This record gives sequence, structure tokens and C-alpha cells, in this order.
Amino acid sequence: MPLRRERRRRSTRLGLRVPVRVYGRSADDQPFRNLTETLAVNAHGAKVQLCEPVSPGQSVLLVHAITEEEKECRVVDVSAERRGKWKVALEFVHREGNFWHVFQPLRRANAERKDHVE
Repeated sequence: MPLRRERRRRSTRLGLRVPVRVYGRSADDQPFRNLTETLAVNAHGAKVQLCEPVSPGQSVLLVHAITEEEKECRVVDVSAERRGKWKVALEFVHREGNFWHVFQPLRRANAERKDHVE
């Protein structure tokens, strides 16, 4: 039996609405800015709804509208929505930090771990 998508996730997905700005370039190399909010977030990125079409692999800048923090992101998935909008999955290019301020800091899988108190 194949693993369900949720079991393969690297971090927990939360249905958290956070106001964000997404900056990028259109297919004809024109700059765009979308004011939107997240549909879901995880420690590695977010899902947002955009009015601009983007392509998997494309780079965009995500700005947290509350903290004004910025993260470079890569588009990993795009699905068409109604009324000329797209649901877009974004992945942080650099995963360090706690952009959403709701997740524990990520640990490296090969980091030394102490399970006991000395």
C-alpha cells in the first residue's frame, strides 16, 4: 500500500492564514506583486493563492506582512482555480529560521542527539 501524502511530509502542515506579499516576474519578464494570505503553512514553505500565473521551479520572494521578514522561495506546484487564480505551493530556498513563528527550529537529521541527562 502506498504511503499517504501526509505521511511523507517533512513537517506538519497548519491551516494558518497569514497575510503575505509575493513578488516575482511574469512569463514576459514583467515584475508583479500579489497581496494575499497563506492557505496553509509548514516549516518548509506555504500554499498561497495568486492572481499571477507562475511555473514550477520559478523563484519568488515571500514577505510576511506582519513581521516584514523576507524569504526566497521556489514554486513547487501550481493548480488552476476558478476566476483566474492559482493555488501555488512554495518551498523556502533556505530553510533556516522560524519564518512563521509557530514551529520548533528544524534539526539536521545527522545532528548529534542526547536522549538522557548527564
